[in-house]
Amino acid sequence: MNKSVRFVNSLTFQLEITAKIFNALAENYFNQEVKNRITLEEYIVLDTLVCYPHIDKNTLARTLFKEKGYVEKLLSKLIKKKLINEVKNNGTAIQVNHYELTKDGNRVYQDIAPKNDKMVGILAKFLTESELVTFTKTLLKVRNILISLSDTEY
Repeated sequence: MNKSVRFVNSLTFQLEITAKIFNALAENYFNQEVKNRITLEEYIVLDTLVCYPHIDKNTLARTLFKEKGYVEKLLSKLIKKKLINEVKNNGTAIQVNHYELTKDGNRVYQDIAPKNDKMVGILAKFLTESELVTFTKTLLKVRNILISLSDTEY
């Protein structure tokens, strides 16, 4: 008997659905913890700026796998909230601006960062730390393989 694999049972579908569920839960927990001070997407930008100082908006968009226009809107919102500043690289032949957290932005980031691990804490009730590390490494490996096989720029 020839069994065909249905899309809903495929790895592609399972990864997509799991990611959507995980993201929805993460947003829900995040919103409960921060009381609408900033969105999860805005926090992710702050976190990325902390991890990668002097990143420009094009590199930020590629790092977050987001459209450049979407990232520009997020950056504008964070500037309006006075959580980041745009820093102009004067004295260089090519003008590439980067972004850095303001004092308020750093305070907000430091306040929220410890709360960020709530989802991992929930998963830790069901998976060992070793399983979580292995799973994360496996996802990174799969992502890098897919990127190397694709001719699409991410």
